Amino acid sequence: MRWFRTGLISASILGLLWVGWSFRSGNAEAIDLDLVAVRIPNVEVWWALSAAAGLGLFVGIVFVGFAWIRQRILNRRYRSTIARLESEVHQLRSLPLAGSVRAEADESVGRVSFGQG
Repeated sequence: MRWFRTGLISASILGLLWVGWSFRSGNAEAIDLDLVAVRIPNVEVWWALSAAAGLGLFVGIVFVGFAWIRQRILNRRYRSTIARLESEVHQLRSLPLAGSVRAEADESVGRVSFGQG
């Protein structure tokens, strides 16, 4: 199984190298890149496409990363609030019931003194 995994990883790496080389050789012509404020002459198409894809990937990762971090912070806050409220409920369950028949019966049994007649 180990040799199969090694072969699969090496085949994947070779495949990615072949795809990258094919992409570079297929898009090797030079273009003039006109940005909003800057003009960059003689940029190869593969380089411009790679930079645009990398920049888009970076922006996507930043937005998703901030949303993920915000959600983790909210979840942590909710978990701590839930834990605090559950401990409060546990404390309330362990308190004796004031004014109930059972509590009054327990108090009356405690007040009776035997031997006095």
